[in-house]
Amino acid sequence: MTSTSAAENPPKTQAPLPLRILVLLVGMAFAAFGIAAVTSAALGTTPISSVPVVLADMTGLTFGTTTILINCCFVIGQIVLLRRVSAAILMQVPAVLLFGLFIDLGMSTLAPVTDVMRVSACPYAASWVMSLAGNVLLATGITMQIRSNTIVQAGEGIVLAVCYKFKKTFGSMKVANDLSLVAIAVVMELAAFGTVTEVREGTFVSAVMVGMLVKAIQKRLDARNARKTEEA
Repeated sequence: MTSTSAAENPPKTQAPLPLRILVLLVGMAFAAFGIAAVTSAALGTTPISSVPVVLADMTGLTFGTTTILINCCFVIGQIVLLRRVSAAILMQVPAVLLFGLFIDLGMSTLAPVTDVMRVSACPYAASWVMSLAGNVLLATGITMQIRSNTIVQAGEGIVLAVCYKFKKTFGSMKVANDLSLVAIAVVMELAAFGTVTEVREGTFVSAVMVGMLVKAIQKRLDARNARKTEEA
């Protein structure tokens, strides 16, 4: 009975590791360019990037550099909370470095586009087009990283560490983490400049839209894979 059941429902096989790493890298690039597009649209950055963007404004460092610094803090936070150093945590460091480089590449690549956008007939509408397109790119990149089944990024890793330490659900802590980052960014920007420009309407649209898009893409991919399994 057991052998028959196993034959009817064979275990899912993962793609080869090199292919999964390639999917991870492409997903990181998509996510980074998505964040760069949302930020360059000047309607407010994504919640996870709010502190790095404000820190870049305050220090003159590049957005990618401050992203690396903040995410390295997330890596250290995981080690402190979990009281252990693991390969899974340490592997986040090179991923963080590469992600920061991708963000800087995205910002420099999109700079000419934003210059044209700001002198267009309707710059506000053009900004929304760029921001929404960036959210789609970001959601696609996140989905690819999840599907690669390789490493957990530092931003999610710190949330998982908090969940493990304090026995909380990931969904509630993810929302709390994003809200905390946005609040910290607002306080930092007000203290440094007396105004808030990096947290705007686009930030809140991104907070809702990206999660919905990731779920929709995942659902579509799962349905397609289920059809392929049935046909096989």
